Amino acid sequence: MTTTADWFAVDKEGLAKLLERKGKEFILYELVQNALDTNAKRTLVSLHASNTRGYSSLQVVDDNPDGWKNLEHAWTLFAESEKKGDAEKRGRFNLGEKLVLSLCKTARIETTTGTVVFGETGRHKLRHKRDAGSLFSATVRMSQEEREGMRAAMMRLLIPSGVEVLFNGETIPVRKPLRRIEATLPTEIADAEGILKRSARKTVIEVYDALEGETPSVYEMGIPVVETGDKWHYNVLQKVPLNADRDNVTPAYLRELRTLVLNEMYREVTKEDATQSWVRDAAEDEDVSKEAVEHVVTQRFGEKRVIFDPSDPEGTKLAVSKGYTVIAPGSLSRDEWANVKRHEAALPAGQVTPSPKPYSPDGDPMDLLPPEKYTDGMKRIVQYAKEVAVRLLACDIQVDVVSKATWPYSATYGPGHLTFNVGRLGRIWFEDGPRDAVDRLLIHEFGHHYSSDHLSEQYHDAICKLGARLTQLAIDEPSFFQKHGRGRGAL
Repeated sequence: MTTTADWFAVDKEGLAKLLERKGKEFILYELVQNALDTNAKRTLVSLHASNTRGYSSLQVVDDNPDGWKNLEHAWTLFAESEKKGDAEKRGRFNLGEKLVLSLCKTARIETTTGTVVFGETGRHKLRHKRDAGSLFSATVRMSQEEREGMRAAMMRLLIPSGVEVLFNGETIPVRKPLRRIEATLPTEIADAEGILKRSARKTVIEVYDALEGETPSVYEMGIPVVETGDKWHYNVLQKVPLNADRDNVTPAYLRELRTLVLNEMYREVTKEDATQSWVRDAAEDEDVSKEAVEHVVTQRFGEKRVIFDPSDPEGTKLAVSKGYTVIAPGSLSRDEWANVKRHEAALPAGQVTPSPKPYSPDGDPMDLLPPEKYTDGMKRIVQYAKEVAVRLLACDIQVDVVSKATWPYSATYGPGHLTFNVGRLGRIWFEDGPRDAVDRLLIHEFGHHYSSDHLSEQYHDAICKLGARLTQLAIDEPSFFQKHGRGRGAL
């Protein structure tokens, strides 16, 4: 019987095949993040063609004074990592270098604690030690096409201030964030026994513009981990809770990021942005701010907007006639509606443009102005309206005057009943006597003799007929207008 101390063996080629789907940029990201997690101030990455077909030559050198503390971690899967207990270190599983090595034909790691060489005959430790820093060099499985895409991948990195990273001799620029947002976010950190557990810690989210050719992404301390397609990059300065493949976050975590960013950056959200899925996702969150909701709703529906009001259909139609955008029930999700209503980012049409109800049983009582308090101008207009009604509507009507500045209508018409509102028209309006402005108002109100719906075809036809009848009256009976103080050209 053959025995061994090890329980497991790893098939290097099998692991390499599984990793092919990750995209080869992860090789560079894993090695660079190792350097960024140390006290290294300068990291040099070089990637060039290799003499071996389908492979490239890779070298990563950093100037971390301490180097690797334990060289065995270079080949030991899931060894205890000191980074697990630090939320501001990128590593967790002590896995990254091994994943990279699985794609290498040969490799060499030199550091302050020794050197290890990987080749066709296996792994060999050497006594050679570096005075400072570490070097990783390898012949890695990477085609010319893949290698040519690595510069763009490296330029996506968000390099911390005070650190220099070069790729093939070119310094990766340090970008300036648009905004830094303090927040408490979920993270992963090891407990006293080294077991990774979910926690929540105060951190900073840096918001960056996505450069041309980049897809906005969530970053973990400068390393892109998942593409979002949102408007900006979100760089979280602590461990991001990731899945086992380290390439995705939960929808809840992404929404939390989006909401925090929208609350801070809503002024930068354009009309085009406002309909994007990331904005709508954040607008559904219960923590979205009133200011953010109002801005997003304004971008989508304009400054003049009302909610469709089934309790006041005529009020909704009045809103349309006054240039308001009516937000239909299906325009927003359930959670978006909840936040719009909670923050009063839009009001029902019945509250903004209520239909007049002075003639209905449930309408507000109107304080009529007694006829003895009418001015001469009011008397003239009231009499003129009565006589015009006889000729255009073929019936007698009651005409009243009210004074209510808070009532949003200049006049209203119910069956056989016209009411002028001096509170909106002003007294001078009456004193100028019958004229075009009066005729326009009468035609508008008398149209409701046939339909209460401003937007109906019946109402449209009615005001057209009334206008034609008034014109014919001017032709057939010019003395009518002269009697009311209007001479030739009254219409």
